[in-house]
Parts: sequence; C-alpha cells; structure tokens
Amino acid sequence: MRTFALIVIIVLSGCKSPKKDTDFTFFKWNIRETYYLKFNSSDTLYYISTYPFEEQTSFTILSDEEKNEIENMLDTITFPKNDTFENNSIEDGETYAFILKSKKQSEKLKIHGHSGPNQFWLFGKSLEEIKSRHKFTKINREFDLSEVSKMYQVPPPPIIGK
Repeated sequence: MRTFALIVIIVLSGCKSPKKDTDFTFFKWNIRETYYLKFNSSDTLYYISTYPFEEQTSFTILSDEEKNEIENMLDTITFPKNDTFENNSIEDGETYAFILKSKKQSEKLKIHGHSGPNQFWLFGKSLEEIKSRHKFTKINREFDLSEVSKMYQVPPPPIIGK
C-alpha cells in the first residue's frame, strides 16, 4: 500500500497543467504612435513599433505578476459578436485592435473613438502601462501582422511641399 501511495505521489507531482497555447496581438494607433504588442503565454512581450512607417521589433521580459495579469485578462475577457466599433464622427482619435488565437478559435476586435466595450479600453490602457514600465531590447525578428492590418486602414503620409 505504501508503494502504491508513493507511486501516486510521484506521478502527480510530475504532472504539470497543460501549457496554454495563446497567441495574442494588441495594436494601438493614433496620430502620435503606432505599435503592436505580441504575447504568447511566455514571459516575453514583443513590441513592434511601426511609427513612422518603419517596423522595428524589440522585446522585454515580464514579471510573473505582469504575465499573470495579461493571462487573467485573456482568460476572463469576452469578445463581442460584432468585431468592429467605431465612432465615425471622430476623424482622429485612438484605435485599439485585439486578436486572440488559440488552438480552438480566433477572436478579434477593433475599437475606435472610445466606442465599444469598456473592458477592452481598460485592457488596452493596462497593456500601455505594462509597456511603459519596461525598456525593450531590439531584435531581428518578424511577425505576421497581416490579420491586424486588415482590420484598419492607416491614412497615407501627408504630401509635403504642395
């Protein structure tokens, strides 16, 4: 009986909960900055700056608390059926886009001009705060950002000299 109990304890202590396989992309665009944050259930946060019109990728290591904050939000946030909320009366403003992919599904949402679910505006602000607490190290890495790019249209750069 002791041998059986010992085997059960060894087996259970060796078991790990299944690793989440999350691929999350956050996009922020306004007149002053344009960037992406990529998170994939590790402790690494990627920052892809595309302002002004040149892509540069950097990374930082999240604290356990920050990683858990992002994971908890991703576990509890509910994407609405409508994937776009825009306040069309506002030319300028801020746009956030969220894409969450897992093995089972892909969910996305674009919000602009403070329209759309408030929980996503709060989530976006918390991601901005996490980003602002870190120094990022430049790396040579590319990400496929085409799915986010399909969700928004960036205006062309201004014509100077006319």
